[in-house]
Amino acid sequence: VTDPYFGVAVPTTCEGVPSELMIPANTWEDKAAYEAKAKELAKSFVENFKKYTHMSAEVVAAGPKAE
Repeated sequence: VTDPYFGVAVPTTCEGVPSELMIPANTWEDKAAYEAKAKELAKSFVENFKKYTHMSAEVVAAGPKAE
C-alpha cells in the first residue's frame, strides 16, 4: 500500500503484528482526525520544501502531497 500523502510504501503484513495495525489510519479511533492531521503534516512538509528551490524536478516531485 502506498501512503497517499508521503508516497512511501507501507507494509501490510509483519509476522507477529496484527494486520489492522499496519495501516496508520487504523490506529486512530477518529479516521477523519487522522486524515486531517496527515494532510496538515504533509502541507507542513510542502511549505518547508519551498526552501529548496535549487533541487531537481525529480526531487521536488518525490516530496509529500498536501492534497
